[in-house]
Order: sequence, then C-alpha cells, then structure tokens
Amino acid sequence: MNELFLHLIDTLSLPLEERAARRALRNFTEDAGFDYFAYLNLRGQESFAVSNYPKEWQDLYVQRNYLRVDPVVTTAKHGPPIFLWSSMDAKRVGRRDVSRFYKDAESFGIRSGLSVSVPFGFKYRMVFTLASDKAEVHVSEDPDPVTAAIAVASVHSRLGAATQDAALATDIHLSPREAECLRWFADGMSMPDIAETLGIGYRSVRSYLDEATRKLGAANSRQAASIAIRLGLI
Repeated sequence: MNELFLHLIDTLSLPLEERAARRALRNFTEDAGFDYFAYLNLRGQESFAVSNYPKEWQDLYVQRNYLRVDPVVTTAKHGPPIFLWSSMDAKRVGRRDVSRFYKDAESFGIRSGLSVSVPFGFKYRMVFTLASDKAEVHVSEDPDPVTAAIAVASVHSRLGAATQDAALATDIHLSPREAECLRWFADGMSMPDIAETLGIGYRSVRSYLDEATRKLGAANSRQAASIAIRLGLI
C-alpha cells in the first residue's frame, strides 16, 4: 500500500490536467484493490466531493443530507488519521439513520473501505476514501501515516479546485435583509453607511450580518461575504 501511495505522489506531482489526475486516481484505486475513490473537502458550508462514485449515489447522498450522518465523515473528524470501515459498523452503532445510510450505499456497491483524514486550515479536513463492494477490506501492510497524508495533500493540490461532483453543504437561505446587508458589506461599505442606505438602525445591520455569518458557518462577516459570493447567494 505504501508503494502505491508513493507512486501516486510521484504521478500527481506532474503537471496534470484534471482529467488526467482523475484517471491517475482511478488507476491507483484499481491497483489497490478497490472500486471507487472519493476526495472530500470538508469546509463547512463550502464542503464538496470529487469522486468516481455512481452519479445516482452522489445525488442521493446530497438529497438525503448524508453528510450529517455519514460514519466515515464522523470518524474522519474525530478518529484516527487512517481507518478501515464497513457496513458491519452499522450493527455496532445501532442507529437507524446510520443503518439507512449503509443500506443505501450497499445498493451502489459501497460496503467497506479505507479512509485517510488530514486537517488543514481552520477546522477543515481533507478526506480521501477508497471504497469496495467487499463485506470487509484488508490491507497487506499498515499505511504509513506520513506517506498517506502527503498523498492526500497531493490529491488536494490536483482536485482542490477541480470541477465538483457534489456540493455537500446543506441548503442555506439568507433573508432578503441579510443578503442585502452582506452584499453592501462585501462591496466595502461600513455598517453605519449600510444602516443609513437602508434606513435602518446600526444594531439591526449588525444583527443581520451576525445571523448571515452564523448561517454560513463563517468566522466573521468578511469571511461570510466571501463564502456567500462563491455560493452565489449575493
């Protein structure tokens, strides 16, 4: 497994276009004895995935908001940096929503896998998963955490700005006032000027910006404005 990770690092260090990078990942996945790969960029409301999972499964994952209950994501956030998982975990967890998740995943040939989780930025995560149709997977040697992390960073360097296969964030709904205040703020207008322009009080502007920031999962209003622009909300 470590040799395969090293080869992947070498391959992705080349100046590949997105299509070639995806092909390299498919080849790596097959050589490692798996069926699918998935790169998850967990960045709050900007979370997205790039994978070769069946399109129907990706759509169902988003439709049912499985990001909230996906045990692989939960373990990636709070567990070891490298871990194996399988649908048999559902019995041990004993939660109906987790069982439903695995049941749906199994219908698309996703029963077990190996995942590598790497933190980056402010509470963000990069998660690279290899999935299989087997009931359980086994690796001949334990992957070296440093090598695996470098491999995931290499995947991120190629797919971090790639065409998203699935936007994983839940729907965000800003009120007209929240969007308006955030749009003026993004244009560089101060809160007193926004209040004067809209004919409302300064505290109201502050309240609208705070609520928009909360909904967007941002650290401050400036970051909220940046996220809202990228998501096309303002």
